[in-house]
Amino acid sequence: MLETFHVQDPAALRAIAHPLRQRILMELAVLGHARAADLAQATGEPANSVSFHLRVLAKVGMIVEAPEHARDRRDRVWKNVAQSYAVEPGTPDAVRHVVRPALAWAEETFRRGSETGSREDRILALSTLVLTAEQAATMSRELAELLERWTARSLEEGRAAPQERRETYQALAVLAPRDLPPADEATGAGTEDPGA
Repeated sequence: MLETFHVQDPAALRAIAHPLRQRILMELAVLGHARAADLAQATGEPANSVSFHLRVLAKVGMIVEAPEHARDRRDRVWKNVAQSYAVEPGTPDAVRHVVRPALAWAEETFRRGSETGSREDRILALSTLVLTAEQAATMSRELAELLERWTARSLEEGRAAPQERRETYQALAVLAPRDLPPADEATGAGTEDPGA
């Protein structure tokens, strides 16, 4: 099994951008291997829908069949090809297929949070900090370590109690200088004042 599958081509980006496919990859990480029916039960989605998404993930090489766990030749069991999946910043089309949907999700989460009030199982935070480059690098490492620690913990606890009801949560962390110019300004393509 690969340690990390680097998602680079457009088909793989489209595949991993879908929330149900992300959930399927996480469920396979917890279960080790599973059939469409197992994943349908875990996700609450119809088995035929899960089967379709499994085929998409298999086509781009993110999952493979695990015949060693099958009951017979007709039994299709799936497993991940990697321990983790990563989309590197700067990957062509990553903004369109991964970042924009994630930002739309964050916007909808924020909107719904404003309507329903605060909940203990989520945080919606936007903080402005004045940092040196060294402090920002330290904070970036600490955020990455926190996310890695919770990813490992959720997988470990999921494997220990696979029948326990869990939901898919996502964390979107961005730490960067706030005064970055828009892309068209950075390339010299646009000179209009966006506030005009």
